[in-house]
Amino acid sequence: LELVGLADAARRRVGGYSGGMRQRLGIAQALVASPSLLILDEPVSSLDPEGRRDLLSLIEQLRASATVIFSTHVLADVERICDRIGIMDDGRLVTEGPLDDLLGRYAQPVFRIEPEPGQSRTVARLVATLRATAWVDRVTEEGEGARLIVSVTDEATASAGLLPLVVAAGLQVAVYERARPTLEDVFLRLVGRVPSSREAA
Repeated sequence: LELVGLADAARRRVGGYSGGMRQRLGIAQALVASPSLLILDEPVSSLDPEGRRDLLSLIEQLRASATVIFSTHVLADVERICDRIGIMDDGRLVTEGPLDDLLGRYAQPVFRIEPEPGQSRTVARLVATLRATAWVDRVTEEGEGARLIVSVTDEATASAGLLPLVVAAGLQVAVYERARPTLEDVFLRLVGRVPSSREAA
């Protein structure tokens, strides 16, 4: 109980535990026998941000004493704590390996564009133009056009040609930058869609 941060609540009824405390208790139960392998299925689902942070920190600590396998569709959590990653699609293992290896093998150059507010029509025109451009592989809109993530097949061509397309569209931007590829970029390239709550990486 001390390891999972529940020592102070040891004499409380479990029925009064929060969701995060119950998740911790479940891990404590699994650790009683000092297993060398610990399998966790969506361990931080339904937790508030503070509970997620604390439980992920605990999982990081557990790696020192056991092999931990955990499934989740929240790819940022995977990037934070996993040293080897497997991506599954429809029950099939698509690829696996260390994060840096997966990024090196599959991630394409990515540019991030954040338009100034109130330009939805201009954003839509730019997105249509980009999707028709040969060296653009994918354009992802986040927050109804509040952010555009542009994945490209040729970084040199994109570095020279992307900004002129933005300017030609008349889009006023708050942020334009070469972004670091993420595990989500790898997942999208291999699977073609954002993972749902029924899928895990």
